[in-house]
Amino acid sequence: MTALPAITPMPPRAPGRLPWIGSGVGLLRDPTAFFRTTRAALGDTFAVDAFGYRLFAVFSARGVQTLYGLAERDASFGLATYELVMKRKLPLELVVGRRNRPHDLFGGQEVEDYLEHLEEAVRAQIAELGPQGSCEVFALMRRLGHRLGLAAWAGREASSAPYLDPLIRHLDVLDQGDSFVRPLSALAVYATGKYRERRAMRGIESIIARILRERRSRGATPGDYLDRIEASFSDLPAGEREINVARDIMLIHMGAQSNLYAALAWTLINLLEHPAVLRRVLDGDDVLLEQCANESIRIAQRSITLRQVLRPIDFEDTGTTYALTPGVMITTMLPVNNTTAAPGLESFDPTHYHGRKLASHVRVPARELVSTFGHGRHSCPAQRFSISAIRISLRRLLERYAMEARFRTPTPLARQIGGVARASGRCVIAYRPRD
Repeated sequence: MTALPAITPMPPRAPGRLPWIGSGVGLLRDPTAFFRTTRAALGDTFAVDAFGYRLFAVFSARGVQTLYGLAERDASFGLATYELVMKRKLPLELVVGRRNRPHDLFGGQEVEDYLEHLEEAVRAQIAELGPQGSCEVFALMRRLGHRLGLAAWAGREASSAPYLDPLIRHLDVLDQGDSFVRPLSALAVYATGKYRERRAMRGIESIIARILRERRSRGATPGDYLDRIEASFSDLPAGEREINVARDIMLIHMGAQSNLYAALAWTLINLLEHPAVLRRVLDGDDVLLEQCANESIRIAQRSITLRQVLRPIDFEDTGTTYALTPGVMITTMLPVNNTTAAPGLESFDPTHYHGRKLASHVRVPARELVSTFGHGRHSCPAQRFSISAIRISLRRLLERYAMEARFRTPTPLARQIGGVARASGRCVIAYRPRD
């Protein structure tokens, strides 16, 4: 077996000394509880050996600040994400050769161009729901999230019949969220050689090619993001061009959508469980609605932040400087600090946010200790799009329907190790026309 990379001085190590597996069993059973209990036993800085990886876990204000301040060339966010998520889920050919990435499309002005598409997507979802009925919140929001994203960057054709349902089926197969919601699913992907993932990728390529051919046959150039993405591959021959357009759309969609539907669901659940807040939102308070979205994401966060060390670095923590060798995974688990960094953060309260930022009255030792969309250069580029999508979607749904919760207060899925929490059980609501 290959020796694990060194940390000097060696901090306390989490229990679990089985060869290769290390602490992996406890980590996979309930990652959030694992990091909470290990921190309580060992302190703010400790090591975790699991499944051939060495994690250097930091939870102090200074340690988390240092983590977010690391240069990509020294400790890579992208490589850690690829190593632990993308490599185990996505076909390599899907990742190579991309020209349009989320950071390219989610600039300041571009987000405003999405608003019309978002409104149209919500109208279509309301029409599909009909005047009254019942549904499961996370299932509804998953479908709505797909519709919102596809309308924004794959064209209105992709967000409606006959393309929407087959695209959703294929995208759900490719969903990277499986890798952190159901970590053991990676074994099935490995065992099948990514057969299902490649079949889904080809299915999406075929649908996007058909949409582009139909546009050309009509002479249609709506000037939307699908047009712009296709134009970026204008130097490639027909056939190859459509494949690359589809692959860019897949990665953009997965990057923006992996957590949007869960954020939509938790925001709606929290509004239904806080009637006084809901009444103010119904009175037109969109600022409060955005605060509810950020607060819901904060509480539901299950993300594990990772940086893979690429070259020897000195890592400054509280009172100690650690020498880290290449291969060490520097990590912190967001839900641990998100609910403990200041008094009151364990409970839902939209006033914890001022607009989209943590309010100044929430006194935390370092702003990096509380995170919804990350910090610095690695913050999520889809933040403005996501909050806009939540605001527009829930505003229209709540204006149209009076909703009644048919569930008890839901709990997050224990085994999840990343992203915004999924619920451990079904969350059914009944809806009828609002007077």
